[in-house]
Amino acid sequence: MAKINQQMILQFNGREFDLGAVEANVKKNWKESGKKLSEIVDLDIYVKPEEATVYYVVNKETEGKIDL
Repeated sequence: MAKINQQMILQFNGREFDLGAVEANVKKNWKESGKKLSEIVDLDIYVKPEEATVYYVVNKETEGKIDL
C-alpha cells in the first residue's frame, strides 16, 4: 500500500495551525522533560487556539502544556 501524504490544518480567527507540527512539538516537550517517547501509551492533545495553548495528557495521568 502506498504511503498517503496527509496534513491537518486548523483554521481559526484568520490563523492556521499545522496539527502534525502540534503533535511533534508535544512529543518534543515530553522528551525535553527527560522522558522517553517509548513510555507513551496514550496521548490526548487538546488545542485551544483562543488561548494559543496546547494541553496534553500522557497515559491518562501526566499533564502538560505548550504554546501554540
